[in-house]
This record gives sequence, C-alpha cells and structure tokens, in this order.
Amino acid sequence: MKQIDENAFEIYLGNTTVILSELETKDLCLCIDEVCQQYKNSIIEFENNLETWKFELVSLANFRGIKILSVKNELWNLMYKFACEFDYIKGKSEWHLFHQEDISIRISRGIRDHVFIVPQASNSWTLRHNSEINIIYFINEVHLQSLETGKLNSWKQDIGPRGTWTAKYTQQWLLKKYIPKVIDYYSQKSELLAAELLSLITNYKSQRPDIQEINNLNDLVSYLRDIQSWLHLYVDNIAATLFRSYYTAFTDLVRNTDSAINGMDYIMGNLHSIDWQKTPDNMTSKLIDSKNWNFKIALDGLEKQVARINICQYENSYNADLITRTFIWIIENGKISFSQSQLNAAKQALLPLWEQSRFEMRHVYPNR
Repeated sequence: MKQIDENAFEIYLGNTTVILSELETKDLCLCIDEVCQQYKNSIIEFENNLETWKFELVSLANFRGIKILSVKNELWNLMYKFACEFDYIKGKSEWHLFHQEDISIRISRGIRDHVFIVPQASNSWTLRHNSEINIIYFINEVHLQSLETGKLNSWKQDIGPRGTWTAKYTQQWLLKKYIPKVIDYYSQKSELLAAELLSLITNYKSQRPDIQEINNLNDLVSYLRDIQSWLHLYVDNIAATLFRSYYTAFTDLVRNTDSAINGMDYIMGNLHSIDWQKTPDNMTSKLIDSKNWNFKIALDGLEKQVARINICQYENSYNADLITRTFIWIIENGKISFSQSQLNAAKQALLPLWEQSRFEMRHVYPNR
C-alpha cells in the first residue's frame, strides 16, 4: 500500500493494483483484518482439536507434518515390518489395523483412517542403518476427503480413538502400545533383547507442565522466555491490552520478595532503561542514587509500569522485553512469598499473552 495523494492510496492485492480513497482503504484494511482473524482462528482450532501445539512442525517434500517421536532406524524398520505383516486385509485380530503406503504406515481398518505416520531421517533423506528417524504425524488429503464425503457435520466430530487420532494420542499409543507390542513380538523371534530395542527410542522427553497446572513458581520461567523470544522479533508496537493484566498480576506475584535479592543493579537498570526512553534528562540523577537501591524501589518502578500500561494504547516490544527480563530475574533469584490466588492470577494473565507469542512464533516467524 502506498499513499499517492491526500485522499488516495495505491493498493497491491496479489497481481492487482487499485486506487482507493482513504475511506475505502480503511474498509479494505478492516476486511483484511477480519479475514486474517478467521484464518488464525481456523489454525488455532485445528491445532487445539488435534493436540499438536506441543510438537514441532516440520516440512517434508509435499506436506507439513508434526514430529511426535524419534527412534533409531533399526526400531523403525521393525515397526514398519510389523505393520506390513499385520495389514488389515490379512486378518481380523486387534492388531490387523495397518496398510502399507510407500514408506509410511497407515493406521486404519479400511473403512476409516485413524492417522498416517511417516519416517523422516533427522540428518539426511536417506534412511541409513544407524540414523535417527523422526516419526511424523499427518493427515493426508485422502483422509480429509473421506471425512468430507461422510455423514459427519464437522471433521471435529470424528476425532477420538475410533476416528481420527490426535497427535498426542498417536504419540502415547506408539509409546505405550505399539512399540512395546513390536518389541515383544520380535524379541521372541530373534536374539534381540527387549531392553536393547527400548533403548532405540532416542528422543522422548516429558513435556513441561501446562501453564494452568503450574504450582512451582520457577516453572513459569520457560513460558516467560518464550515470550521474550517473541518480543525480540516483534519490531512493531503491540496492543497494550495484551500486557495490562500480565504486568499487574506479575507485579503482585513478586510483591513480597526478600529485600536481600541479588542483582538490584540489573533490575533497576532494566526499569530505568524504560524511563530513559521517555525522560533521558532524569537518568543521571537516578544513577547517582544507585547505592540506595532496594527492592521497595524496584517494586515502585514496576507499579509505575502498571500505571503506564493502563493508560497506553500500545506497548513498545522493547519495554515489554525489559519488564519480562525483570520478572524472570526476580523469580529465579529472589525468595518470594506468594499466595495461591496470586499464582493463579499470574497464570491466568500469562496464558493469553503466551498463546499469542506461541501462535506467531509457530505460524508467522517459523524460520527465525
């Protein structure tokens, strides 16, 4: 978009260029915002329903999938061999629920697919003997078409153990049912030891607790660091509404911090850097008083930021980063006395901000 005179804008939409008035341009921007919001809502709905948020998005040759697990190639070969042996057209046992699809495993009983899993070599496209294999979860176009032609009113209604499997369910099914079954089946037929095969699961780590489940204050830090990473990329101002409850709740959470906390120079340096952008003339006098810094002064500085954000329309990403750094330092280095209600309020305030950062880091800045 380029303004060409006082009441005219040149707009580029794909391969089309149009000239619009200021009012028409505002209407167009509102329409684009609405379309983008609906598109964003659809992505969030998809990820929520298929429980994919906690897993890494990966790009393969013709599609994008979800990395849910990694194993050594030797174990993947046994998993694939088992799937071929127990193709659903070869029997009717509870394990005859596979179908061979090139190098992928199709988990299905023929009438309706549950999921497809595909191997991806972690360091090259060649599935060599000792390579590490990422197991990729995906739903292909054939699967989606089968849902669209069915009697279901919505693809969401098909999600569950008898229908479309979520990424989380698939991962747990592989770890708790399928891989143990494969190991038991082939350890009986060869000299392979079950313990040796179990050791071939190379990349399974327990997930951090969800924000709503956190009871240990330090568990908040990883989420705050996620927000920091997002703020480092975000060069524009951000709607202040995203930060108001966050600043308020976290300031209240750290209110009763032991005055002996280390690093007061770091805390006050962050807070004064925010002031420096607005009132550089006062910076010298503030630095002179550095010997008298204590946590009460730091808390007063945080409360001033709470007051400021409540009258601002937008927040500068650098300011938000400085305040987030301050919260992280206090949580990691201070002895904080807090109530359950203060922790609950902080978690509730953190969640929408973190979800916004998660969405943008995953779908707006995926390669940064």
